[in-house]
Amino acid sequence: MADDEEALTPAEMLALLESQQRRVEGKLGRFVPAILFGWGVAWSVGFIGLWLADGGAAGFVLPFEVAAPLFAGLLLAAGALSTVLGIRSGRGLRPSKESAFTGMAYGNLWWLGSLGVVVIGQALVARGMPADLLRIYYPSAFILFSGVMYVAAGLLWRAQPMVLLGGWSIVVAAVAALVPPPTHYLVCAIGGGGAYLLVAVWTLWWSRRARRGVAEATHG
Repeated sequence: MADDEEALTPAEMLALLESQQRRVEGKLGRFVPAILFGWGVAWSVGFIGLWLADGGAAGFVLPFEVAAPLFAGLLLAAGALSTVLGIRSGRGLRPSKESAFTGMAYGNLWWLGSLGVVVIGQALVARGMPADLLRIYYPSAFILFSGVMYVAAGLLWRAQPMVLLGGWSIVVAAVAALVPPPTHYLVCAIGGGGAYLLVAVWTLWWSRRARRGVAEATHG
């Protein structure tokens, strides 16, 4: 170190570390609104499509052969968007071995848990459950699983909005199972997908405010 360079005081070092931490958090979280928006659209449009296919709107019925592939395509698109943006958010960062393992395990739990939901549903039908009940089981089971995963994500990465969103999803899953079909699809669309869209708007506002704070602290 050159003689004319002055060592940072503890307060300055702390401020520098906090500034760097905010930059890392901003980089990791800048894609969260897009990811939440993708899932919000998938759930809202997908479940409304199933509601229409099940005769929810008098005078108009969407063919199930259209509604089911539409919902599946929206879910696949939202999943692909989440994967791509999640990878992009980590570029240029060097995660620790622990955080890398946590991220990998958490990501793989999504497809593993979703597969488990499908297997359990088909096993129940094979053991005598009427296949018609799958239209109640699958929406609530998938939303319940998503809610638990979001709560886990919020606890792992200390993101309170994710905990709240996950808890709300669990409530929506339970309420939807109690509501008679096809109205339960609307509960999933509005209570589930609508909540994702609202949180997406909130996180977009919050992330922009946080970036402005980082910029002001950097130039201050």
